[in-house]
Amino acid sequence: MKKLTLLFGLASGVVFAAAFQNGGFESPVLITSPDFVTVPTGWVKFDPTANGLFMEGYSTFSLPTLGGQGTQAFGFGGNGAVLGDLSQTFDTVAGGQYRIGFQYVIQQGSEFEDMRVQALNVATVLANSAIRFNNQAWITATLNFTAGGSATTLKFSDTTGAVDPGTGLGTNWAVDAVTVTRLDTSTVPEPSTLAFVSLGGLAALVLRKTKSRNS
Repeated sequence: MKKLTLLFGLASGVVFAAAFQNGGFESPVLITSPDFVTVPTGWVKFDPTANGLFMEGYSTFSLPTLGGQGTQAFGFGGNGAVLGDLSQTFDTVAGGQYRIGFQYVIQQGSEFEDMRVQALNVATVLANSAIRFNNQAWITATLNFTAGGSATTLKFSDTTGAVDPGTGLGTNWAVDAVTVTRLDTSTVPEPSTLAFVSLGGLAALVLRKTKSRNS
């Protein structure tokens, strides 16, 4: 029985990472806004200037309350900075079809901004979208991809100035209401289902070996 318990522990700890989370950037709850230090739960921030990417409350820059999600969002382009990205790696099933949904808006100005949204399997680009925008109301966009493995990375990158160098420095922008939806759930098992089946098969194998030794 001890051997069986050990095998369960090993199998449950190495199969999958985590489900997609915190697409509304509501966690953690901010004390001050904008906040250039706090990283939203479940996400990874790369900010080469240390003051370009930030969590924010809607009221800080008068973000439109129609659309978006909750009362917090994530901002890019603070203090005239460009570059930087925000990413999250989450569970997928190889061959599964997925749709990423997100909303975006500019704030503090009307200059054009540029961003790139990617779905990645390690270094392989599964889907890529370059967006140039200056909308002052939330716009919803989607990006579809086919998963290449058991984990996929979603990355939002600030590429402001890539099209017109020197533009967009007086404006920053925000994303919110990020979602990941499985489109083909009837054809491929979810990660949790595969893990359960794997553990069941492992347990059956151990029990068969135990019976053969006792007979």
